[in-house]
This record gives sequence, C-alpha cells and structure tokens, in this order.
Amino acid sequence: MDKIRALRYFKRVAELCSFTAVAEEFDVPASSISRRVRDLEQSLGVELLQRSTRKVEVTELGKLYYSMTSETIRQLEQADELVSQTFEAPSGLIRISCLPSYGEQHLTPLLEEFAQRYPKIVFDLHYSDDLAQLGKDPVDIAIRGGYAPDEHVIAKRLSKNEFSLTATPEYLNALGQEFPLNKQAIESAQALQYRGPRGPIDWHYFDGDHWEPLKLSTHMISNNGKALLAAALNHRGMFCVPSWSICEHLESGELVQVPTQGKVSVSPGGDIGIFLLYERSKYQIPKIKLCVDFICEHLQQN
Repeated sequence: MDKIRALRYFKRVAELCSFTAVAEEFDVPASSISRRVRDLEQSLGVELLQRSTRKVEVTELGKLYYSMTSETIRQLEQADELVSQTFEAPSGLIRISCLPSYGEQHLTPLLEEFAQRYPKIVFDLHYSDDLAQLGKDPVDIAIRGGYAPDEHVIAKRLSKNEFSLTATPEYLNALGQEFPLNKQAIESAQALQYRGPRGPIDWHYFDGDHWEPLKLSTHMISNNGKALLAAALNHRGMFCVPSWSICEHLESGELVQVPTQGKVSVSPGGDIGIFLLYERSKYQIPKIKLCVDFICEHLQQN
C-alpha cells in the first residue's frame, strides 16, 4: 500500500466529506479514493470513516487520526514542492482564490503579464466570495476584502476597500428629494443589494455618533456585481459598492456618489481593505514567492 497517497486521500475526504469531490480534485476515480482509504483502515485495524449512500462522516478515531497526521501531510507536500523547484525554472500549479469583482478587474489582467514571464506556471483561479481556509482548502494564495484577518496566515494589505453609495444622476433627479439625503430618504429609495455567502449584505448609517442598520426598500438582490451595476446604470436604484469597482463609471459621469447627511457603508467602523493572504511556509516555494511579490508590487498601494 502507498501509505502516503492513502493519507493524502484520507485527509481530503475528512475535510470535504465526499469521495466524489476528492476524486475530482485528484483527477482519479472515486472508487480509487475509497479503496485507498479502505486499505489504510485495514492496515490500522480501525474505521476512520462512516460511509452511507448519502454521506461520509469521520469517526471519532478518524478525527483523532486526522488531527495527528494532517499537518504532517501538508508539510510533506510543501517540502516536495519546494525541493522540486529549487534547481529549475519555476513551474507547476498556483491555486488562487479571489473575490470575483476584484479578480476580474485587477487580478486577471495582471496574471496574464505574469504568465508571459513564467510560461511554465499554471493558474487555477477560483473567483468566489466564499472564504477559503488556507492550510485546509486547496488554495495557495487568497485575496479577500474586509477586516485584517486574525487567522494564522500572512496578510498583506493591497488597497483600501471603501464603500460608497452610488446611483445615476437620472435616478437621483427622479427621487424628488432634497440633498444631502437623510436616513429616512435613503431607506425609502430603491436599493440594489448584494448577496454574500451568508445572505444579502446589510447597509449601515453613521449619524456622527454611532452606526445603525438601514431598513432598506430592496428593489433587487444579486450575488453578481455586474448584474447590480447594469441595474444601477439603467436607473433602477442605488447601490453600495467599493469605489475601486466603479472608477470608470464615476469618471465618465454615468454614476455619481449620492450626497448623504451621514456615511453609508456595508462595514460599519473598523479598518477595511483588500488583503492578500498566504501561509508563511509556502512563501519559501519559488513559484509562490514570485507570484506574491509580483501581485504586491503591482497592486499594493501605499
């Protein structure tokens, strides 16, 4: 039995609770994953997984075994990757998870330039608002918006992530309200609301003393920034978006920032930004170091 391979398979099955998902990740049949894990269980003389037609669950002994072996497997994989690249040009796969709008507007064009310099490197790009867990999910680099993370990873701030309330001049003229808008006027206007992984994202209003949630008159909800932008450009309401995502439309005058008496944001208080995340140990791998440094050099703002 190839115990190292069996341990790698078991580690991911324990994390994903799915033979099918692990098989897709390793590009092998699900039956091979199941057989390798079964061989591992037989060699140990214990049941690590409980299998049924609907789901896979980790047993108590399986959880204990996972906690004692997962870090070793992860370090072994990183060691293999580091040594294999020490004496040759950087090559191989780099897995990046990034929030969609930022990835489409800023990261994708930059990685095209990087790929021209290092053609042997292959990117696996996952654009999603779902939060990747470095060290657990198959991700080398993550780019996320929000507060500085407190998890045990290196976080480099790329830029601010300030939100602004925005609409077309035509929509604002049609409101028939006095400007700057007060809290009640904002709540009565048509809101174009973004849906995150945990549901629609609330807006908050700062009256000079404290933040409070707004009771929105929602006109549209979407997890797609382009759909919300299209609705806004068609004068269907106003939306609260990162300023970096609509620079061109603000400069052209198609969109304007809505004058308000108090500040409106989706993240009340705190220091929010766009952060590049990676594990310290992976920075030793040449391809990861090159990519991290390249992204920071071109996207990091002072």
